[in-house]
Amino acid sequence: MKDFELIYASQLRAKQRESRALVIDIRDRKEYEREHWPGAVSYPYDQLEQKTARLPKNRKLILYCDHGGGSMQMARMLGEQGYHVASVVGGYEAMKKISKNYFKNRENM
Repeated sequence: MKDFELIYASQLRAKQRESRALVIDIRDRKEYEREHWPGAVSYPYDQLEQKTARLPKNRKLILYCDHGGGSMQMARMLGEQGYHVASVVGGYEAMKKISKNYFKNRENM
């Protein structure tokens, strides 16, 4: 049984809106400060485990890292603790590609 959901970068905006999900960037703080997904909060991977008490259990959590492996691992751990959690397949690298296409397509409207 899987205790978390996998979502694709192309689904992120819709999932974020429909469930009022909290998007969490688990990359290190410097990467987050350089660039991050709009509305995301920073909880670096190496600190997140100690801060789980701060995370809301009544709200969906969507995690991302650079390429998806770390967020999938953390999503599994949080899911086992009863959190409603998802991980973005391909991580921030995939999200950046989707975001560039999204903004490029919006300019052509």
